[in-house]
Amino acid sequence: MPITLVEQNWFRWAILLILGFPLIMIVLNEIIVRLRQEERPIVATIIIFRNLVFPLVALFFFLTKVLEFPEETTIIRLVETLVWIGMIHALLSAFKILIFEQAVAGSWQERVPDLLLDLIRFFLVSCITAVILSTVWKIDLGALLTAFGVGSLVIGLALQDTLKNLFSGILLLFERPFTLGDWLRVGETIGKVIKVNWRSVYLQTRDRDSVVIPNSILAQGNFTNYNRPTPLHVERFSFGFSYDDPPNKVIRVLKETALSTPGILREPSPWVRVENYADFSIVYQIGLFVNNYETMLNVRNDFVIRIWYAAKRYHLTIPYPIQTEYQMDVATTPKPNPVYQVTEVMRSLPNFGNLAAERFIEEENASNIRYYAQGEWVFQEGERILGLYLILNGRATILVKNNHGENQTIACLGKGEFFGEKILLTGECSDVSVIAVDDLEVAVLSPEVVATLLEQMPRLSQEFSELLETRKKEVIKAKNKTHEF
Repeated sequence: MPITLVEQNWFRWAILLILGFPLIMIVLNEIIVRLRQEERPIVATIIIFRNLVFPLVALFFFLTKVLEFPEETTIIRLVETLVWIGMIHALLSAFKILIFEQAVAGSWQERVPDLLLDLIRFFLVSCITAVILSTVWKIDLGALLTAFGVGSLVIGLALQDTLKNLFSGILLLFERPFTLGDWLRVGETIGKVIKVNWRSVYLQTRDRDSVVIPNSILAQGNFTNYNRPTPLHVERFSFGFSYDDPPNKVIRVLKETALSTPGILREPSPWVRVENYADFSIVYQIGLFVNNYETMLNVRNDFVIRIWYAAKRYHLTIPYPIQTEYQMDVATTPKPNPVYQVTEVMRSLPNFGNLAAERFIEEENASNIRYYAQGEWVFQEGERILGLYLILNGRATILVKNNHGENQTIACLGKGEFFGEKILLTGECSDVSVIAVDDLEVAVLSPEVVATLLEQMPRLSQEFSELLETRKKEVIKAKNKTHEF
């Protein structure tokens, strides 16, 4: 009895492929659209099955079941090999996504480096490829493995240092003692990590130079990470001050200067201690905390500059280096006279003049000279005023906070102008803040001296009263002022 068309095996497979393949593709498209909407990473694996695995499987069954090509032909073996490779690729992709890309932060999956995963994938693909060659292509792997083993031995001996760096890189990536952006100290080199690969780590120094450190050196653990365990960093400084300066006063000045320097943290607070008694000075060590090591260089510069001004301001002495000898005739060396310097400025001012200067000269300990660095506060709102501040050199800005806590500028002062006039009233606490615009040198006139000058010079007293009233109005206006949007 003749076999009908429907009963023939190739016809049934043809119908199955014509109907089943488009149906599977439609289902996969719907799954991909849904997963993309939910932003699920597994969608990448489904796309591999849709674009690679299922078309190759359909081609394999079409050639072997419909066209009935023998499985020993080259084209069938090629298609079967491609099917295996596509399935391996899809399964490894799914394994990586499900196990590692959805790992919880801090878990062991999250700590596994990508380089190790790539090496594991390469090893698995190599093993499965060997199975395919053996089962699909009927290749004897014995001779191939022997040749590969001998070749690997030769390559391993030739690339001994390279392989050492490779496995050291794997250990570093798995342990992760540092990440991109961390600052490391390796020997005498300090730099920021900008690149990590299988062979070495690239550091960028503060001079913008690139330094390459082999992984084998870092794997020995001989480096310092300034960002671990926390970015918080402490920097130590040593300063020498004269034996004539009381240690408690020096410690107080160093702490005040540190706390007024931008970038230095109040918590943890700076610490100061006496380190030792040197030949010509008492050496003090101070520790400063900053948010991260990268900002330390700028903070160091600002702090060291402010130390000089603070020493001048509080009449502290930083001794000359021991190695230098100075031979001077003290009798003939002119000494700076603060009173003379102040009176010279007074004589050039219309509101003081020669009469005020002459009265000022008659007073003893009438003033002292104080120095402030650029950006340093002379005093802030609520702080005690020492006297009337007369600007000898530099510029200063008077600020007041409005009702929203924003600083408003009410005056910019230069040489010959003064501030701190509220010392003339009963209160000694300031209702404004004053900051140095650039390096500032001021003479602080004591309240007693100012009172004497005003008593003997009625015209000067009237001008001060007008100034007090004017600045009082400016303070009130600034306190009620807000930014306009």
